[in-house]
Amino acid sequence: MSAKELLIQLFALPKGEIIFQDYSCALKSLISKYGRIFIAENHICFYANLAGSKINLVFKLNDIQRIESKNKNDIEITLNNNKVYCFTSFQNKDHVFNFMNSLLQGQPLSTFSDSQVNTESSNNDQSIIDNTDVEIQFLKSESSTDQEICKFTFPFSLDKFFDFFIADNASLYSVYDHRQNEKDTDMNITKWTVNEDIQDMYQREMKHVMKLTGVPFKDKTRMHKLFTYKRDQQKLIYTCTTHTLDVPYGNCFQAEEKWEVTQPEDNKCLLRVFVSVVFTKSTIMKNTIINRTMAGYKEDYEKWINNVKIRLEAQAKQSKSSVSYSTHEYEESMKLDNENIFSKILKNSNSDLSNQKEKSGLPSIITQKEACFVLLITIMIIIMLIQIGMMSNQSTRLEQLEQIILQNQQQRFQLLNDQL
Repeated sequence: MSAKELLIQLFALPKGEIIFQDYSCALKSLISKYGRIFIAENHICFYANLAGSKINLVFKLNDIQRIESKNKNDIEITLNNNKVYCFTSFQNKDHVFNFMNSLLQGQPLSTFSDSQVNTESSNNDQSIIDNTDVEIQFLKSESSTDQEICKFTFPFSLDKFFDFFIADNASLYSVYDHRQNEKDTDMNITKWTVNEDIQDMYQREMKHVMKLTGVPFKDKTRMHKLFTYKRDQQKLIYTCTTHTLDVPYGNCFQAEEKWEVTQPEDNKCLLRVFVSVVFTKSTIMKNTIINRTMAGYKEDYEKWINNVKIRLEAQAKQSKSSVSYSTHEYEESMKLDNENIFSKILKNSNSDLSNQKEKSGLPSIITQKEACFVLLITIMIIIMLIQIGMMSNQSTRLEQLEQIILQNQQQRFQLLNDQL
Protein backbone atom coordinates (compact mmCIF):
# COMPACT_ATOMS: atom_id res chain seq x y z
CA MET A 1 0.00 0.00 0.00
CA SER A 2 1.41 3.40 -1.00
CA ALA A 3 1.91 6.29 1.41
CA LYS A 4 -0.99 8.13 -0.22
CA GLU A 5 -3.34 5.19 0.27
CA LEU A 6 -2.26 4.83 3.90
CA LEU A 7 -3.06 8.49 4.59
CA ILE A 8 -6.45 8.22 2.89
CA GLN A 9 -7.20 5.16 5.02
CA LEU A 10 -5.89 6.82 8.21
CA PHE A 11 -8.13 9.88 7.86
CA ALA A 12 -11.03 8.05 6.14
CA LEU A 13 -10.82 10.41 3.15
CA PRO A 14 -12.65 9.78 -0.13
CA LYS A 15 -10.77 7.72 -2.70
CA GLY A 16 -8.94 9.92 -5.14
CA GLU A 17 -8.53 12.77 -2.63
CA ILE A 18 -5.41 14.78 -3.48
CA ILE A 19 -3.06 15.35 -0.52
CA PHE A 20 -0.98 18.38 -1.43
CA GLN A 21 1.54 18.53 1.41
CA ASP A 22 2.22 17.88 5.11
CA TYR A 23 4.05 19.97 7.71
CA SER A 24 5.54 19.33 11.14
CA CYS A 25 3.70 21.24 13.90
CA ALA A 26 2.02 20.86 17.30
CA LEU A 27 -1.57 21.00 18.50
CA LYS A 28 -1.49 23.65 21.21
CA SER A 29 -2.85 22.70 24.64
CA LEU A 30 -1.65 22.45 28.22
CA ILE A 31 0.82 19.89 26.92
CA SER A 32 1.35 20.47 23.19
CA LYS A 33 0.97 17.40 20.97
CA TYR A 34 3.63 17.24 18.26
CA GLY A 35 2.66 15.65 14.97
CA ARG A 36 2.00 16.57 11.32
CA ILE A 37 -0.73 18.54 9.60
CA PHE A 38 -1.84 17.38 6.14
CA ILE A 39 -3.41 19.74 3.59
CA ALA A 40 -5.64 17.88 1.15
CA GLU A 41 -8.00 18.82 -1.67
CA ASN A 42 -11.10 19.10 0.55
CA HIS A 43 -9.75 18.49 4.06
CA ILE A 44 -7.17 19.63 6.60
CA CYS A 45 -6.00 16.75 8.82
CA PHE A 46 -3.75 16.43 11.86
CA TYR A 47 -2.15 13.30 13.31
CA ALA A 48 0.03 12.80 16.41
CA ASN A 49 1.20 9.68 18.18
CA LEU A 50 3.18 10.42 21.33
CA ALA A 51 3.86 7.77 23.93
CA GLY A 52 0.88 5.73 22.73
CA SER A 53 -1.54 8.68 22.85
CA LYS A 54 -2.97 9.13 19.36
CA ILE A 55 -4.73 12.22 18.03
CA ASN A 56 -6.49 12.11 14.66
CA LEU A 57 -8.32 15.27 13.54
CA VAL A 58 -10.07 15.74 10.18
CA PHE A 59 -11.59 19.11 9.21
CA LYS A 60 -13.69 19.42 6.05
CA LEU A 61 -13.07 22.72 4.29
CA ASN A 62 -16.84 23.33 4.25
CA ASP A 63 -16.87 23.03 8.06
CA ILE A 64 -14.14 25.66 8.56
CA GLN A 65 -15.41 29.14 9.33
CA ARG A 66 -12.03 30.89 9.20
CA ILE A 67 -8.27 30.39 9.49
CA GLU A 68 -6.34 33.09 11.36
CA SER A 69 -2.70 33.86 12.00
CA LYS A 70 -2.14 34.41 15.72
CA ASN A 71 1.15 35.99 16.82
CA LYS A 72 4.51 34.75 15.56
CA ASN A 73 4.03 30.98 15.59
CA ASP A 74 0.32 30.08 15.79
CA ILE A 75 -2.38 29.26 13.23
CA GLU A 76 -5.93 29.12 14.57
CA ILE A 77 -8.70 27.14 12.83
CA THR A 78 -12.29 28.03 13.80
CA LEU A 79 -15.07 25.65 12.78
CA ASN A 80 -18.69 26.50 12.01
CA ASN A 81 -19.68 25.18 15.45
CA ASN A 82 -17.24 27.75 16.97
CA LYS A 83 -14.76 25.13 18.13
CA VAL A 84 -11.22 26.48 17.91
CA TYR A 85 -8.02 24.50 17.28
CA CYS A 86 -4.63 26.19 17.55
CA PHE A 87 -1.49 24.81 15.84
CA THR A 88 2.03 26.03 16.55
CA SER A 89 5.76 25.33 16.03
CA PHE A 90 5.72 25.59 12.22
CA GLN A 91 9.03 25.97 10.42
CA ASN A 92 7.49 28.50 8.02
CA LYS A 93 4.16 29.57 9.52
CA ASP A 94 3.38 32.27 6.94
CA HIS A 95 3.78 29.84 4.06
CA VAL A 96 1.45 27.28 5.66
CA PHE A 97 -1.09 29.96 6.61
CA ASN A 98 -1.21 31.38 3.07
CA PHE A 99 -1.50 27.87 1.62
CA MET A 100 -4.45 27.01 3.89
CA ASN A 101 -6.29 30.25 3.20
CA SER A 102 -5.82 29.97 -0.55
CA LEU A 103 -7.30 26.50 -0.45
CA LEU A 104 -10.17 27.59 1.81
CA GLN A 105 -11.06 30.56 -0.43
CA GLY A 106 -10.79 28.54 -3.64
CA GLN A 107 -7.87 30.53 -4.97
CA PRO A 108 -5.42 28.98 -7.48
CA LEU A 109 -2.52 27.16 -5.85
CA SER A 110 0.01 27.92 -8.58
CA THR A 111 2.14 29.95 -6.19
CA PHE A 112 2.58 26.88 -4.03
CA SER A 113 4.55 24.71 -6.41
CA ASP A 114 5.58 21.21 -5.48
CA SER A 115 9.22 22.16 -5.42
CA GLN A 116 8.61 25.04 -3.03
CA VAL A 117 6.44 22.97 -0.72
CA ASN A 118 8.70 19.95 -0.68
CA THR A 119 11.74 22.11 -0.02
CA GLU A 120 10.09 23.66 3.01
CA SER A 121 9.06 20.27 4.37
CA SER A 122 12.46 18.71 3.89
CA ASN A 123 14.19 21.70 5.44
CA ASN A 124 11.88 21.44 8.41
CA ASP A 125 12.69 17.78 9.01
CA GLN A 126 16.40 18.38 8.44
CA SER A 127 16.57 21.18 10.99
CA ILE A 128 14.94 19.00 13.64
CA ILE A 129 16.86 15.83 12.89
CA ASP A 130 20.39 17.05 12.30
CA ASN A 131 20.76 19.38 15.27
CA THR A 132 21.50 17.00 18.13
CA ASP A 133 24.23 19.09 19.81
CA VAL A 134 23.76 19.61 23.53
CA GLU A 135 25.69 22.35 25.36
CA ILE A 136 26.94 20.94 28.68
CA GLN A 137 28.26 22.86 31.66
CA PHE A 138 29.05 21.35 35.06
CA LEU A 139 29.55 23.93 37.78
CA LYS A 140 32.17 23.92 40.50
CA SER A 141 31.10 22.02 43.60
CA GLU A 142 30.72 23.93 46.82
CA SER A 143 30.29 22.89 50.43
CA SER A 144 26.71 24.08 50.49
CA THR A 145 23.35 22.47 51.12
CA ASP A 146 21.83 24.17 48.05
CA GLN A 147 23.69 24.68 44.78
CA GLU A 148 23.38 24.67 40.99
CA ILE A 149 25.44 21.75 39.73
CA CYS A 150 24.99 21.80 35.95
CA LYS A 151 23.38 23.45 32.90
CA PHE A 152 22.30 21.85 29.64
CA THR A 153 21.08 23.62 26.48
CA PHE A 154 19.00 21.42 24.17
CA PRO A 155 18.20 22.05 20.48
CA PHE A 156 14.42 21.74 20.80
CA SER A 157 11.46 23.53 22.36
CA LEU A 158 10.14 23.44 25.91
CA ASP A 159 7.13 21.38 24.82
CA LYS A 160 9.35 18.78 23.21
CA PHE A 161 11.56 18.69 26.32
CA PHE A 162 8.49 17.76 28.37
CA ASP A 163 7.48 15.05 25.92
CA PHE A 164 11.02 13.65 25.76
CA PHE A 165 11.86 13.46 29.48
CA ILE A 166 8.94 14.10 31.84
CA ALA A 167 5.62 12.98 30.35
CA ASP A 168 4.12 9.62 31.19
CA ASN A 169 5.84 7.16 28.84
CA ALA A 170 8.39 9.84 27.87
CA SER A 171 9.44 9.22 24.29
CA LEU A 172 13.22 9.78 24.59
CA TYR A 173 14.66 9.09 28.06
CA SER A 174 12.52 8.93 31.19
CA VAL A 175 13.63 8.67 34.80
CA TYR A 176 12.51 5.03 34.65
CA ASP A 177 14.81 4.46 31.65
CA HIS A 178 17.71 6.02 33.52
CA ARG A 179 17.28 3.94 36.67
CA GLN A 180 16.92 0.86 34.50
CA ASN A 181 20.24 1.68 32.81
CA GLU A 182 21.80 1.91 36.26
CA LYS A 183 20.63 -1.67 36.94
CA ASP A 184 18.18 -0.69 39.68
CA THR A 185 15.63 -3.31 40.68
CA ASP A 186 12.09 -3.55 42.07
CA MET A 187 11.12 -0.38 40.20
CA ASN A 188 7.59 0.98 40.40
CA ILE A 189 6.47 4.40 39.16
CA THR A 190 2.99 5.91 39.15
CA LYS A 191 1.32 8.11 36.52
CA TRP A 192 1.11 11.87 36.86
CA THR A 193 -1.91 13.02 38.89
CA VAL A 194 -3.19 16.45 39.89
CA ASN A 195 -1.95 17.76 43.23
CA GLU A 196 -5.11 18.63 45.16
CA ASP A 197 -3.38 21.12 47.45
CA ILE A 198 -1.49 23.23 44.89
CA GLN A 199 -3.17 24.59 41.78
CA ASP A 200 -1.76 23.53 38.38
CA MET A 201 0.76 21.17 40.00
CA TYR A 202 1.11 17.47 39.15
CA GLN A 203 2.80 14.72 41.14
CA ARG A 204 3.86 11.08 41.02
CA GLU A 205 5.94 8.63 43.07
CA MET A 206 8.66 6.11 42.35
CA LYS A 207 10.10 3.29 44.45
CA HIS A 208 13.18 1.28 43.53
CA VAL A 209 16.24 -0.47 44.93
CA MET A 210 19.62 1.07 44.04
CA LYS A 211 23.11 -0.39 44.25
CA LEU A 212 25.56 1.29 46.66
CA THR A 213 29.32 1.75 46.52
CA GLY A 214 31.59 2.91 49.32
CA VAL A 215 29.06 2.30 52.11
CA PRO A 216 30.22 -0.14 54.85
CA PHE A 217 28.13 -3.33 55.16
CA LYS A 218 25.62 -2.10 52.54
CA ASP A 219 25.52 -2.93 48.84
CA LYS A 220 22.02 -1.66 48.08
CA THR A 221 19.28 0.56 49.48
CA ARG A 222 15.60 1.20 49.04
CA MET A 223 14.76 4.58 47.45
CA HIS A 224 11.57 6.59 47.57
CA LYS A 225 11.12 9.55 45.22
CA LEU A 226 8.34 12.13 45.01
CA PHE A 227 8.17 14.09 41.73
CA THR A 228 6.23 17.27 40.98
CA TYR A 229 5.98 19.61 38.03
CA LYS A 230 4.33 22.89 37.25
CA ARG A 231 4.54 24.66 33.94
CA ASP A 232 3.36 27.50 31.77
CA GLN A 233 4.29 28.69 28.29
CA GLN A 234 7.63 30.17 29.40
CA LYS A 235 8.92 27.90 32.18
CA LEU A 236 8.78 24.37 33.56
CA ILE A 237 9.60 23.63 37.20
CA TYR A 238 10.25 19.95 37.93
CA THR A 239 11.28 18.66 41.36
CA CYS A 240 12.31 15.35 42.91
CA THR A 241 12.53 14.68 46.64
CA THR A 242 14.53 11.53 47.43
CA HIS A 243 14.58 9.53 50.66
CA THR A 244 17.41 7.00 50.95
CA LEU A 245 16.01 4.51 53.43
CA ASP A 246 18.80 2.01 54.17
CA VAL A 247 22.03 4.06 54.41
CA PRO A 248 23.62 5.25 57.64
CA TYR A 249 21.95 8.47 58.86
CA GLY A 250 19.37 8.05 56.08
CA ASN A 251 16.62 9.18 58.46
CA CYS A 252 18.43 12.48 59.06
CA PHE A 253 18.24 14.01 55.59
CA GLN A 254 16.55 14.08 52.18
CA ALA A 255 17.95 15.16 48.81
CA GLU A 256 15.99 17.59 46.64
CA GLU A 257 16.50 18.19 42.93
CA LYS A 258 14.97 21.04 41.01
CA TRP A 259 14.92 21.49 37.24
CA GLU A 260 14.26 24.96 35.87
CA VAL A 261 13.58 24.68 32.14
CA THR A 262 13.13 27.83 30.06
CA GLN A 263 12.96 28.53 26.34
CA PRO A 264 15.28 31.45 25.53
CA GLU A 265 14.51 31.19 21.81
CA ASP A 266 12.62 29.06 19.30
CA ASN A 267 13.69 25.41 19.19
CA LYS A 268 16.08 25.82 22.10
CA CYS A 269 15.60 25.24 25.82
CA LEU A 270 17.86 25.67 28.84
CA LEU A 271 17.87 23.21 31.75
CA ARG A 272 19.38 24.35 35.06
CA VAL A 273 19.78 21.64 37.71
CA PHE A 274 19.78 22.56 41.41
CA VAL A 275 20.46 20.07 44.21
CA SER A 276 19.98 20.64 47.92
CA VAL A 277 20.36 18.50 51.05
CA VAL A 278 17.68 19.13 53.66
CA PHE A 279 18.39 17.86 57.16
CA THR A 280 15.48 16.73 59.31
CA LYS A 281 17.71 15.81 62.28
CA SER A 282 21.00 17.10 63.61
CA THR A 283 24.08 14.94 62.89
CA ILE A 284 27.86 15.28 63.15
CA MET A 285 28.10 13.71 59.66
CA LYS A 286 26.46 16.71 58.01
CA ASN A 287 29.46 17.84 55.89
CA THR A 288 30.26 14.27 54.84
CA ILE A 289 26.65 13.69 53.77
CA ILE A 290 26.60 16.94 51.77
CA ASN A 291 29.87 16.24 49.98
CA ARG A 292 28.98 12.64 49.11
CA THR A 293 25.48 13.60 47.99
CA MET A 294 26.73 16.38 45.68
CA ALA A 295 29.47 14.16 44.24
CA GLY A 296 26.94 11.36 43.67
CA TYR A 297 24.49 13.66 41.86
CA LYS A 298 27.24 15.13 39.66
CA GLU A 299 28.34 11.64 38.62
CA ASP A 300 24.74 10.62 38.00
CA TYR A 301 24.04 13.64 35.77
CA GLU A 302 27.18 12.93 33.76
CA LYS A 303 25.78 9.48 33.02
CA TRP A 304 22.32 10.93 32.36
CA ILE A 305 23.47 13.49 29.77
CA ASN A 306 25.67 10.92 28.00
CA ASN A 307 22.71 8.57 27.66
CA VAL A 308 20.53 11.45 26.44
CA LYS A 309 23.05 12.30 23.72
CA ILE A 310 23.18 8.66 22.63
CA ARG A 311 19.38 8.56 22.39
CA LEU A 312 19.26 11.83 20.43
CA GLU A 313 21.84 10.63 17.92
CA ALA A 314 20.04 7.29 17.51
CA GLN A 315 16.73 9.10 16.98
CA ALA A 316 18.36 11.39 14.41
CA LYS A 317 19.64 8.43 12.39
CA GLN A 318 16.27 6.70 12.58
CA SER A 319 14.45 9.88 11.52
CA LYS A 320 16.75 10.35 8.53
CA SER A 321 16.21 6.78 7.35
CA SER A 322 12.45 7.16 7.91
CA VAL A 323 12.31 10.41 5.89
CA SER A 324 14.39 8.83 3.13
CA TYR A 325 12.09 5.79 3.03
CA SER A 326 8.93 7.93 3.02
CA THR A 327 10.26 10.05 0.15
CA HIS A 328 11.21 6.94 -1.82
CA GLU A 329 7.79 5.38 -1.15
CA TYR A 330 6.00 8.56 -2.26
CA GLU A 331 8.02 8.71 -5.49
CA GLU A 332 7.32 5.05 -6.17
CA SER A 333 3.59 5.53 -5.61
CA MET A 334 3.57 8.45 -8.08
CA LYS A 335 5.35 6.30 -10.64
CA LEU A 336 2.84 3.50 -10.16
CA ASP A 337 -0.05 5.91 -10.67
CA ASN A 338 1.38 7.05 -14.00
CA GLU A 339 2.66 3.72 -15.35
CA ASN A 340 0.77 1.63 -17.86
CA ILE A 341 -0.65 -1.49 -16.20
CA PHE A 342 0.50 -3.75 -19.01
CA SER A 343 4.08 -2.48 -18.80
CA LYS A 344 3.97 -3.02 -15.01
CA ILE A 345 2.90 -6.66 -15.54
CA LEU A 346 5.69 -7.17 -18.08
CA LYS A 347 8.25 -5.73 -15.69
CA ASN A 348 7.06 -7.94 -12.87
CA SER A 349 7.03 -11.06 -15.03
CA ASN A 350 10.52 -10.34 -16.34
CA SER A 351 11.71 -9.74 -12.81
CA ASP A 352 10.12 -13.00 -11.60
CA LEU A 353 11.67 -14.94 -14.48
CA SER A 354 15.08 -13.46 -13.71
CA ASN A 355 14.71 -14.29 -10.01
CA GLN A 356 13.68 -17.86 -10.79
CA LYS A 357 16.70 -18.32 -13.00
CA GLU A 358 19.01 -16.92 -10.34
CA LYS A 359 17.47 -19.15 -7.64
CA SER A 360 17.62 -22.27 -9.81
CA GLY A 361 21.41 -22.00 -10.12
CA LEU A 362 21.41 -23.70 -13.58
CA PRO A 363 24.42 -23.06 -15.82
CA SER A 364 24.03 -20.58 -18.63
CA ILE A 365 24.61 -23.30 -21.23
CA ILE A 366 21.32 -25.00 -20.29
CA THR A 367 19.49 -21.75 -20.90
CA GLN A 368 21.08 -21.52 -24.36
CA LYS A 369 20.04 -25.10 -25.21
CA GLU A 370 16.49 -24.36 -24.11
CA ALA A 371 16.42 -21.29 -26.36
CA CYS A 372 17.70 -23.32 -29.35
CA PHE A 373 15.14 -26.02 -28.71
CA VAL A 374 12.31 -23.49 -28.59
CA LEU A 375 13.58 -21.89 -31.80
CA LEU A 376 13.72 -25.28 -33.57
CA ILE A 377 10.15 -26.13 -32.53
CA THR A 378 9.02 -22.72 -33.80
CA ILE A 379 10.67 -23.28 -37.20
CA MET A 380 9.09 -26.73 -37.56
CA ILE A 381 5.67 -25.32 -36.76
CA ILE A 382 6.15 -22.59 -39.39
CA ILE A 383 7.17 -25.19 -42.03
CA MET A 384 4.11 -27.30 -41.22
CA LEU A 385 1.87 -24.27 -41.56
CA ILE A 386 3.42 -23.48 -44.95
CA GLN A 387 2.87 -27.06 -46.16
CA ILE A 388 -0.70 -27.03 -44.96
CA GLY A 389 -1.20 -23.77 -46.81
CA MET A 390 0.27 -25.22 -50.01
CA MET A 391 -1.90 -28.32 -49.77
CA SER A 392 -4.90 -26.14 -49.24
CA ASN A 393 -4.04 -24.15 -52.37
CA GLN A 394 -3.59 -27.35 -54.42
CA SER A 395 -6.94 -28.77 -53.32
CA THR A 396 -8.55 -25.49 -54.24
CA ARG A 397 -7.03 -25.64 -57.73
CA LEU A 398 -8.22 -29.26 -58.25
CA GLU A 399 -11.72 -28.27 -57.32
CA GLN A 400 -11.55 -25.43 -59.83
CA LEU A 401 -10.35 -27.85 -62.60
CA GLU A 402 -13.13 -30.30 -61.82
CA GLN A 403 -15.68 -27.52 -62.11
CA ILE A 404 -14.21 -26.43 -65.47
CA ILE A 405 -14.31 -30.03 -66.78
CA LEU A 406 -17.92 -30.44 -65.66
CA GLN A 407 -18.86 -27.21 -67.33
CA ASN A 408 -17.22 -28.35 -70.62
CA GLN A 409 -19.02 -31.66 -70.48
CA GLN A 410 -22.33 -29.95 -69.89
CA GLN A 411 -21.69 -27.64 -72.82
CA ARG A 412 -20.91 -30.63 -75.08
CA PHE A 413 -24.06 -32.45 -74.02
CA GLN A 414 -26.03 -29.30 -74.71
CA LEU A 415 -24.53 -29.02 -78.27
CA LEU A 416 -25.35 -32.66 -79.00
CA ASN A 417 -28.89 -32.19 -77.85
CA ASP A 418 -29.24 -29.09 -80.04
CA GLN A 419 -27.92 -30.98 -83.09
CA LEU A 420 -30.32 -33.88 -82.51
